[in-house]
Amino acid sequence: MGGSLLLAVEYAPKDKRGLFGAFPQMGVTIGMFLGSGALTFITSVVSQEAFVAWGWRIPFILSAVLVLFGLWIRKGLDETPSFKKIKESGDIPKLPIADTLKYHWKEVLIAVGGKVVETAPFYIFATFIVSYGTNNLGFTSTQVLVAVMIGTIVTTFLMPVMGNLSDKIGRKKVYIYGTVAMMLYAFPYFMLLEQRTFATLLIATIIGLGIIWAPITAVLGTMFSEIFDAKIRYTGVSLGYQIGAALAGGTAPLVATALLVKFNNSYVPVAIYIILTAVISLIAVLAVKEKSNQELDEFNSVKVENKAKVEKRETTTVN
Repeated sequence: MGGSLLLAVEYAPKDKRGLFGAFPQMGVTIGMFLGSGALTFITSVVSQEAFVAWGWRIPFILSAVLVLFGLWIRKGLDETPSFKKIKESGDIPKLPIADTLKYHWKEVLIAVGGKVVETAPFYIFATFIVSYGTNNLGFTSTQVLVAVMIGTIVTTFLMPVMGNLSDKIGRKKVYIYGTVAMMLYAFPYFMLLEQRTFATLLIATIIGLGIIWAPITAVLGTMFSEIFDAKIRYTGVSLGYQIGAALAGGTAPLVATALLVKFNNSYVPVAIYIILTAVISLIAVLAVKEKSNQELDEFNSVKVENKAKVEKRETTTVN
């Protein structure tokens, strides 16, 4: 994911980085659409027993086609202009992860924190809702999956719109709007679901994924790319993105389910959990300096010079 973001952002004109950076993020919702569609199809043509026994394997086997498609694309790609400049200068760290954690640990923490609200609510709106909707609200799995599919379609179209908006008013403003809106929407989301009609399920999903989550995810990759130096940008973006995803995304459905069991199927703790993820990300991103419409590596050169001065000072002190 880090590589795809950098390919989009580093090749983009400085006034269109938000737009270009939104396209890799669209892979998330397109993937969710394909996954939900595959599950909807399989569950509609085989019995529940057959699905549990072997039917669930079919979408996984079909996904091998996407792996081959991705490898074919990657073989035809060249390195980005930013990395080529670093390579020509010879200023490539021998161990990028060590350099990243030593000199850029603050940026990594910001990226991890910023990823929390982008990941956890998404898995609640798109994954947790499948079990919650069927087991607690009486929807069929097909109804929930169709709602998620429609929600992801709307979100996919809105992402480039939000990315383009961030080029005009700034990444930080768009992201903060989405984060604050997420806090305010946590309880209304479940209130809509509690109406137990397909219409309110669909509305709740479209608002959650499209109107509120889309601006967050659309600008996240570009914002991450802009806070790291070119020579460790790939490592820094990937660390922040994947650690944040592992901590918040992979655990979100488990946490939400555990909260339901603990509090007698009350959605209140789950809503509070969503609010908490938004608070964490809001605090993290408040430390980000707005860098839209600047040359991508212009502001990073200052950090390189400062680092060189520090290293020179340390060497002089030792001598």
